[in-house]
Amino acid sequence: MDLLWYVVLGLVVWLLAGVRIVEQQTVVIVQFLGRYSCTLEAGINWIFVPFQLNAGRLSLKIESVPATVEVKTSDNMFVSLPVNLMIQVEPQNAKDAFYKLQKPHEQVRAWVLNTVRSIAAGMTLEEMFNDRERVVNEVRGLLTAKLSEFGYRLEGVLIDQPMVSAEVQSSFNRVVAATREKEAALQEGEAIKIRIVKQAEAEADAQRERAKGLADSRRILAAGLQESLNGFAKIPQNTALALLIETNRIDALREASKHGNLILMDLGKADGAQKALIPLLKGLKNAETPVVASTADEAN
Repeated sequence: MDLLWYVVLGLVVWLLAGVRIVEQQTVVIVQFLGRYSCTLEAGINWIFVPFQLNAGRLSLKIESVPATVEVKTSDNMFVSLPVNLMIQVEPQNAKDAFYKLQKPHEQVRAWVLNTVRSIAAGMTLEEMFNDRERVVNEVRGLLTAKLSEFGYRLEGVLIDQPMVSAEVQSSFNRVVAATREKEAALQEGEAIKIRIVKQAEAEADAQRERAKGLADSRRILAAGLQESLNGFAKIPQNTALALLIETNRIDALREASKHGNLILMDLGKADGAQKALIPLLKGLKNAETPVVASTADEAN
């Protein structure tokens, strides 16, 4: 009876010795007599001890693999490019991840260095700054298949801004500034050109309108004179013409007197209608504008 109890107790101990509890987001690699046997996933598992043993554990969490790549661009500039890969063990390929790579992070960094350098060799410094998405896409395309062969999944590629020496950065800034100044000068020149052209067009339009107005005014004046001459058809032509001239002169005197100007007129050759204006001129003596009229016949 005691022997039976010992057998049962030994069996229980043996069964309990084979129990393995695996944490969440973790897998355990089990070997049978030195060879791969199975992969234990999260939860309670049992192995056949002492022939099956735990060979190691792998985390299924996403891991960061940072690297700084020294590259030479196509325009012979040396740049430090910070790269960060996000990788994760594929549960179904945990065996490959455990056995094929001895130091996964170091080997992944080596692939990153080689891949990024080959990509950067075909890019200029400006392209490295402005088109980092191209580098990300090419790195992702080249490393996804490579990592999959070894049981890893590439979750993301992060590439920070390229870092150059202070001298190179200063030169790069000067080139950019000169380019911007050139563009600004071209834009300013175009603006001045447009302003001058538009101003010339406006002046041409104004001159055309003034010429049109002057032509219309002369046409109206000519028509008025023609009408006046037709009205004086029964009057001798010389007398009628002299009357029109004096009428225009009176109008001019009236307009000039509105501005307080001194008007001097020589009526020395006054005859006919001109002499008839002398009394009118005398009547203007008391006006605001002084008028001095002199003739050979009238001293006043």
